[in-house]
Amino acid sequence: MKLAINQATLLKTPMVQFLEVSSEAGFEGVELRRDETFLYLKNHSPHDLKSLLDQHDLKCVSFNAIELFSLCPEEEFANIQKYTKKLMKIGNIIGCDLIIAVPSFLDDRSFSLAEIKEQTIERLIILKRLAEQHNFKLAFEPLGFPNCSVRDLSLALEILNNENLVEMGLVIDTFHFFVGGNSIDSLNSLSPHQLWLVHINDVNFNPDLDMKDSDRVLPGDGTLNLKDFMNTLKSLGYNQWISIELFNESLWKEDPIKVAQKSMKSLKNILPR
Repeated sequence: MKLAINQATLLKTPMVQFLEVSSEAGFEGVELRRDETFLYLKNHSPHDLKSLLDQHDLKCVSFNAIELFSLCPEEEFANIQKYTKKLMKIGNIIGCDLIIAVPSFLDDRSFSLAEIKEQTIERLIILKRLAEQHNFKLAFEPLGFPNCSVRDLSLALEILNNENLVEMGLVIDTFHFFVGGNSIDSLNSLSPHQLWLVHINDVNFNPDLDMKDSDRVLPGDGTLNLKDFMNTLKSLGYNQWISIELFNESLWKEDPIKVAQKSMKSLKNILPR
């Protein structure tokens, strides 16, 4: 398995330093976040970013993310397509060919399960066609929060089983996977070709509490059964990217190189033997 670090883990670290410490800590890949990429490109070109990645021998694994696309108003979805196209054009220059889409929350109005599936499929088809025009792959990531429209693996697979989406893949995030009520055994419903990327993190999980992204901690510092999770991935034949993704605000205040090094050590500790 190849090891990457998501920019959210060092979110307050400027792009140049983020790439520098990621490489120094031994990561082969990075996941870049949309807003941080656009911020860097206000004063630099995509070719500058490509040079930085090459300088540090890093692969841009993915862009995070096409956010809350599935149930939003049409005007908002039109804007989502604009920034998605912009990101993919950047990706064509820097050597990134994967973008992640995450579903909408159910805060505004009630949707039936049938409506959720239908509109999510319709929107994913549109985004998949856009990705294909730019030689990109589109991956779908369910979110485990209770108010998310697609929060478990079974519903995500139902959506991707649509005849127009069967070539798409999934991103599984361990925080969202366990908070969403999935069991490790449910991974066995996956075919190896369906899983494109894994986000790794830990949390002191309590099903009676409102778990937040900021509750994430380094692998091994929480209560998730990450070793069995990783061993199951190995048994499925998964050998692609494992990316550490934390939104822990206390880590953002620490020395970035120390956080990157701790992140690498924590990943190595849970890798299958």
